[in-house]
Amino acid sequence: MERGFDVTLGPLDDHLGDLPREGATIVVTASYNGTAPDNAARFCGWLQDPATPADACPTMRYTVFGCGHTDWAATYQTVPKLVDAELEAHGATRVHPRGEGDAKSDFDAQYRAWHAGLWSDLAEALSLPAAVGQAAAPRPGLAISMVNKRETNPVVTSYRARPALVRVNRELQHFDGGRLERSTRHLEIALPEGTTYAAGDHLGVLPRNPVDAIWRVCRHFKLDVGNYVTIAPGPAGVPGHLPAGEAVPLIGVLASCVELHDVATRSDLEAMAAHTDDPKQRDELLTLAADDPESREHYHERVFAPRKSLLDLFGEFPDCHLPFDTFLELLPPLRPRYYSISSSPLVSPDVCSITAGVLEAPARSGHGLFHGVCSNHLAHSEPDSTVFAFVRKPTIPFRPPDNPHVPMIMIGCGTGLAPFRGFLQERATQKEQGVPVAQSLLFFGCRNPERDFLYEEELRHFEQLGMVRLHPAFSRVPGTPKTYVQHLIAEHADEVWRLLQDEAVIFVCGDATRMAPDVRRAFTDIFTSRTGTSAGDADAWFTGLRQANRFLEDIWGAD
Repeated sequence: MERGFDVTLGPLDDHLGDLPREGATIVVTASYNGTAPDNAARFCGWLQDPATPADACPTMRYTVFGCGHTDWAATYQTVPKLVDAELEAHGATRVHPRGEGDAKSDFDAQYRAWHAGLWSDLAEALSLPAAVGQAAAPRPGLAISMVNKRETNPVVTSYRARPALVRVNRELQHFDGGRLERSTRHLEIALPEGTTYAAGDHLGVLPRNPVDAIWRVCRHFKLDVGNYVTIAPGPAGVPGHLPAGEAVPLIGVLASCVELHDVATRSDLEAMAAHTDDPKQRDELLTLAADDPESREHYHERVFAPRKSLLDLFGEFPDCHLPFDTFLELLPPLRPRYYSISSSPLVSPDVCSITAGVLEAPARSGHGLFHGVCSNHLAHSEPDSTVFAFVRKPTIPFRPPDNPHVPMIMIGCGTGLAPFRGFLQERATQKEQGVPVAQSLLFFGCRNPERDFLYEEELRHFEQLGMVRLHPAFSRVPGTPKTYVQHLIAEHADEVWRLLQDEAVIFVCGDATRMAPDVRRAFTDIFTSRTGTSAGDADAWFTGLRQANRFLEDIWGAD
């Protein structure tokens, strides 16, 4: 067709006694233990029938390509040879030599050698212009259009998330050829058109549930992962995070609409009990779901502390036969995970970066390893892949002071360093533009300077520019005591106090459970030691810092 021919394609048996009288015929056939293929057996019988006229194909022009395998040496190419010879014997004209393709050998090369002169021979035989036999210009065989149906996912639309392209995804941790003990990824993400951000903003990312969790669901409910599902409204309607009224891929619903790892609630346990046949298991579930003090403690120990999901509990209560539709209705909507943006728009207005610690640890439930849903989704998002994201501004002014003459005291540990990289990028750009900037302090906690001093080269460069003094705290250096950021704040109290007198703004990012309270205490201790006042006075001073937005925290608790 690409050369302008009208083509008719069909099995040989369809042309029994009715061979083409015009144009040319290309026969491709094989043998099976020396016998004809099922769709050519009657045709071959007709060619060999003594009753078939000797001039049955007087105007036919043809060529044959035979397929075979030389492991069947005794019958190799039997049928292609027969067809080639019998067509000639019945008056047909061979216009191109028969070709042989051996599946045991280089079939592709043999076919190409046969095909190389085919069209020029056909053009000559059919008295067509020589141009017909020349190599045809390559043309795409398919026209494909792509539609990202996830853009219409109710969860995606509710957060106004949009597809964003991953530009860079690299490891920040260092290791000496062995297994990487921990993983921290630096990702650069091209923001959707029209999306802007500021240093200190968050990037909300809507993850996908991991494949192994989806397979667990499908195995438990005996579902084919390739199924499409149509969700119809019940008496209470369809939950807003589920697609309704059209057939959608089951895997898409499980991957991108619901949380599969959330801790089972008491309502979940009651639903399980209602579909449990064994009385003992049913009573155990109802006891876990009860509200009396003893049941609450039992729930905390058995379900909440080990963070067991419905999927985990199905294995412990095998006589529970919760229907899939009830299970799906119980699952909460998929939530975005928020990451501090670790870049400044003064450096890259259209591309932001985030710093993600990849969570992989023994599951508290006792069921294998737990993989953080979003951190692993990001870790495996290769450059040029898509993530669904949106920018969110913190409710507090967690951003560099508008006045670059105001110093900053920045405290973070691990990925809590992320926003401060953006802050320092911003100040460095201002300095390059000739704007005088105040010197700041960065207290940064990590385990080992040889392994997880994140962005060390960049931070050292900022220090060389004279705009920040680095105080890294290392907590896992062999042979030395554990040092945390609060220790270094106390050690450099004079420097900290001097900047506080210059109206410095304090920023804290990271762990809310241990680090944040210790940092607050370190600052109130500095106040009492420098002023000789009481703890109550220090608390009042600290409250004043907060009210003046000079002590700002972007902190999070453990999941």
